[in-house]
Amino acid sequence: MARASSKAIMGYLPIDSHHHPAILSLVMPATPAVKLLDPFAGDGLFLDVAAQAWNVTPYANELDGERAQACIERFGPKQAVRCDVERLLASNNAFGAAWLNPPYDYDKTAKANKRVEFAYLRHSWKWLQDGALALWCIYSQHITEDSAAFLAKNSSRVDVWALPGKHLGEYDQRVVVAIKGSHPNPTELYQHILDGKNQPRPLIIQPEPLYKLPAPSQITRFVFAPDIIDEEQGLRLIEEQGAWKTNGFQALLEVPRPPEQIEPVVAPRPGHMALVLAAGVANGAVIQTEDYGQVAIRGKTQHVEQIARVEIEAAPGDPERQVKKTTIRLKPTTTLALLAQDGTVVEMEGDEALLGFITANKRSLTSYLNQKFKPMYGFDFAGMGRWLDRIRLKGKYPMYTAQKHVVGATVCGFQSRDSILLVGSMGTGKTLMGGSTAISIASGVVEKLRGQIADDQVVLIVAPPHLVEKWKRELHSISRNIYVERLDRHEDVKAFMDQSARLGPGIAKIGLIKRDMTKLGAGREISVVWRDEWTALWRHGQPTPEGYEPSQRLVKQRVPKCPTCGCTVMQEKKGVESPASESWLKGGKRLCSICQTPLWQEARDKGSQPKPGQKYPTKNPRYRIDQYLKRVYPDRIYLLIWDEVHECAHGDTGNGEAFNRIAGLAQKVLAMTGTPFNGRSSSIFNLEYALNPRTRQRYNWGGAPRLSRKTRGERDFQTIVADDSKQRGRAESRWVADMGVREQVIEERPSYDKETGAFTGTSTYEKPYEEAPGISPLLVAEVLDHAIFFSLGDLGKALPQYEEIALPVEMDADCYEQYDRTRQQLKDYLIARRWEGDTTFRGAYLQWAMGWVNAAHRPHEVIHNIKHPITGEKLPHVVTSIPSYGEERVYAKEQALIDLVRSELEQNRPCVIYIRQTSTRDIQPRIETLIRQHVPLARTFILKNTVEAERREAVIEAEVAKGTNVVISNPELVKTGLDLVFAPTLIFYEITFNLGTMMQAAGRSYRLNQTHTHCKTYYLFCEGTMEQTAVQLMSRKQRAAKLLTGDIGLTGLDALTEGEGGLEEALLAAIGRDEALLDPSELFRKSEAQGEIDSEDAAYWNVELTDPTDELLTTGDTAPIMQIGFQSALENDPVLQEAIRLGRVVTEIEQHERKSSATMLSDPELQPFAQTVFDYLDTVHIITDDQKLSMLRGELLTLLQAGSTGLRDWLRDNRVVFPGCETEVAARIVGLVQGTHHDPVNVIPLHPVAVSAKSRKPAASKTRRLDLLAVPDDAPQPQRQQPERLDETAPLQLALF
Repeated sequence: MARASSKAIMGYLPIDSHHHPAILSLVMPATPAVKLLDPFAGDGLFLDVAAQAWNVTPYANELDGERAQACIERFGPKQAVRCDVERLLASNNAFGAAWLNPPYDYDKTAKANKRVEFAYLRHSWKWLQDGALALWCIYSQHITEDSAAFLAKNSSRVDVWALPGKHLGEYDQRVVVAIKGSHPNPTELYQHILDGKNQPRPLIIQPEPLYKLPAPSQITRFVFAPDIIDEEQGLRLIEEQGAWKTNGFQALLEVPRPPEQIEPVVAPRPGHMALVLAAGVANGAVIQTEDYGQVAIRGKTQHVEQIARVEIEAAPGDPERQVKKTTIRLKPTTTLALLAQDGTVVEMEGDEALLGFITANKRSLTSYLNQKFKPMYGFDFAGMGRWLDRIRLKGKYPMYTAQKHVVGATVCGFQSRDSILLVGSMGTGKTLMGGSTAISIASGVVEKLRGQIADDQVVLIVAPPHLVEKWKRELHSISRNIYVERLDRHEDVKAFMDQSARLGPGIAKIGLIKRDMTKLGAGREISVVWRDEWTALWRHGQPTPEGYEPSQRLVKQRVPKCPTCGCTVMQEKKGVESPASESWLKGGKRLCSICQTPLWQEARDKGSQPKPGQKYPTKNPRYRIDQYLKRVYPDRIYLLIWDEVHECAHGDTGNGEAFNRIAGLAQKVLAMTGTPFNGRSSSIFNLEYALNPRTRQRYNWGGAPRLSRKTRGERDFQTIVADDSKQRGRAESRWVADMGVREQVIEERPSYDKETGAFTGTSTYEKPYEEAPGISPLLVAEVLDHAIFFSLGDLGKALPQYEEIALPVEMDADCYEQYDRTRQQLKDYLIARRWEGDTTFRGAYLQWAMGWVNAAHRPHEVIHNIKHPITGEKLPHVVTSIPSYGEERVYAKEQALIDLVRSELEQNRPCVIYIRQTSTRDIQPRIETLIRQHVPLARTFILKNTVEAERREAVIEAEVAKGTNVVISNPELVKTGLDLVFAPTLIFYEITFNLGTMMQAAGRSYRLNQTHTHCKTYYLFCEGTMEQTAVQLMSRKQRAAKLLTGDIGLTGLDALTEGEGGLEEALLAAIGRDEALLDPSELFRKSEAQGEIDSEDAAYWNVELTDPTDELLTTGDTAPIMQIGFQSALENDPVLQEAIRLGRVVTEIEQHERKSSATMLSDPELQPFAQTVFDYLDTVHIITDDQKLSMLRGELLTLLQAGSTGLRDWLRDNRVVFPGCETEVAARIVGLVQGTHHDPVNVIPLHPVAVSAKSRKPAASKTRRLDLLAVPDDAPQPQRQQPERLDETAPLQLALF
């Protein structure tokens, strides 16, 4: 029958009536309690005849309307339904027999076997009970290896019968009779089926029935219903349960509440404002517009399909035909409705209309958004300004003002939030800010949080293994009055908790845990009782199958028993239940399906096993710290800080599970990362699930299974009523649908007749929707209220120029020809395997496509490990072999790398080269050899993965000290905890698909203490290859990441896909740069000094001195301002010289005259040694207040005028230097004075000054004012008590740990 005719009747080919007697003679009559299912019943004729002959109860399902109505008239509405078989609701293990005559067709979109006959057989199998009889009516060619393997694994007996004659005059029709169960030798049964396909038994009327139906199964609740409700059923339900009777419908009639005011921790960035505006946050706003006057805004967000791109290429093997691939992007889109005062309603759909409205009215909209977003933090240091000023890294270097603001914002956020996500770019000092937050909260510095933390509660910090010691050093550097311990085992946790309980309040108690230790625990072993049971291969009284003796009917089988209830542990696979195998029990934490008893127990690892001769082990078994904390100390964790939390992005990994578990134990959670997600919304779902309570409510999953209620006196075991622990995939899919972007590929490919090869038309293949790089504006609005975004630019310091360069390379002609041939060959093989239901070759194909272009110097075999259908053993199959193109040859991409490295080294720019193939196909030695041979200036070093993470930084520093200027490494080894400031040029020789790894590795040299003025990151890729596709994919991911962090503008990599930005990035350009929006980066550096970094600062992690940022004393609080002889004071006053040295520009001001002070400051006898003494004092003093420092300088000069007597006591009394150093510093100052002037010097006293400067710039910067505040001459006044100010600064330190 032609395919077009078959499709016209939906593949309906009923069994011919003259075959009925022969089929009916196979089965022995049973009882009406046995149910007979026909999921493809047609008009129900054969089902009716079979039900009467076998004395069973029929159940029919049919999709076609007319034929379904015939079934309903024949069997009644309770036994006949109209439904797609894949959506039929029927009880599992409920039917004793099934007549399966499916449509004859194939599914182009199916991922596994394309034939629908086999797919429907496998789908229907779950409805049959053990021992049930399945009669599968198909053509001979439909008995494939896949179907034979399925039947062999899930049947105790299978026979192939041949119906006489040709169906439709050309096809051999077969009836495969299978009894559901298990066969002792599936391989033998598999071969029996294939032999039966070639030599089937003729189906004629049997003198005696050969098959007996099983006894009916005991079903507590039988279900047989469609998922589509017809008109009659729907009308009855509406009358009984109308929507208007529900509370939800009545709630729609109520006046909507005004939109809630969003209260983020800090003011959102302008880019965030633009995106939340697109997300409909302005819903309900009343603004003044240019075109419509005053309007009310109503927003609606819905998913809209958009054509992302169309690709056309020649059809394989037929250049005259084309293959068209259309990518459909499904993303949330906002529609705005405007209601004017005159009642006019204007609807704006589409990106262009929405963008036009927003850009035309951005002033009104930004004013509304600035009022709507009321940040909790007011940039007042949360009352901790003085405490933050006292922090000294390494006992000397203070924090940046911007870093203090981040700590203040975090502490302020914890007053009303339980979780905060700190997104700080690499090099901003997240360790310093996180440690300061922990100590300030745990030691009681934050007054509003003192009552929330108990005396015995602790702070836990989880960090990567190689950063734990750095965390410990930095915490001690922040404060000495803390208790810090490293927790590697649960014994350490117990000792730490006990000591913390004894210490009491006022002392920060901090435990440091390696991230890997949170997930590593003891092994487990299965806990079942194995029994040998006799199993019948065929039923008593039935004929002995071919190849068996009657004595072989019973065989011994090893089955597992539950140690609690004694029932056999069953394993369900594709709807079939059988005794569980040992490999299945070891594959996870299994439970008994009867009594819910765990069938596993923890086992000791090798290190904790008793040694020979020992009765008991001397070492406790390893125990997962997160489980130990949950069991023993569930209420002792107040604050959890998780560093590099992006490593916990996936909830089904050990890191993700540990993060969720410990976060659930802590009262407060601070998650820190520089790369919050990898460009896809699913990568942040697990973090949001742990940090955001709204996410847990909307996308709930997990938790322990909910058991049925047990009645007193009842002996039956409880059963699982609901189990959401296995619903993570569904919850994440809903999240992606709301917060992400999905794409579908529709492929139009020419089709040909299989026999003649003639072109028959165009076939359309629709692939299912898959997640694509990108985010919805809804995601930005979701994370804003508990996220703090902080970048290097927010520090307000001079940064080197950063440039990303995508460098395409044209492959060698012969290599590209080989690549193109092999790619087509592998594509054809991949498609062929996919038609057979095998998709395991994709990984091998991707590895070849990404790796061979960089390793053509060696032979390559593309191997596909094919799984045997019965044994499951993977057997290697060589798909193709590629010969070596020569090891002595320098290939085009290698030459491009050599030229690039040579050019950079000639400019005195050391390089780091990132390579992905560093394991079994390591190409690092070849790259090192080529660079050494062709770049004379190169001194290379390969960072191996054998170097422990804790030692990598020291190893690199040692090699650089030896003269190394080219480091070759895998980006995974250096992505966290390392600074590569020695190399301003980073080169990605190979591309990685992990955006987090790429961004982390790309930021290793872009630091504030980078002495080079220009940082470059190169991305090398071969044109026309999978590498180019990878670069474009990473570009799209990077654009999505910048949307989340609110960054504006394009870099070299994301500019590759500049045309794909869409509305969100257009909004960034239109609104993100609007000055009317409050930009927190300006607030972070509100009064911060800016300056270039000199070599001395770089040597000390960029210690930078800035002038006080406190507001100047008002006129009412000060003495009259004196007028000075400007030129004379400029030349002679050491304080003015100090201000000039710090980058100030001094101008003359006209104020009230005070001659005595003017005469004092213009004295030509001003000592020349003052500057030398001040320079030395700056290197040793510990004064944090610049105003106090200026006053002390004046006192010092007065003291030196009278002689050096009492200098040591003066240093001690005023706490100018560290205790114990007074004698040494005093001797040094005296030596400087004597070395400059041997005669006594008549020194006049100087008085404190206040320098006003909102930013420190180079000497050529804008002119600033300098006010000198006069005080009485007789004695210096003590420092005035100033009110707490927004910006209190001291010498600043770049904290980059």
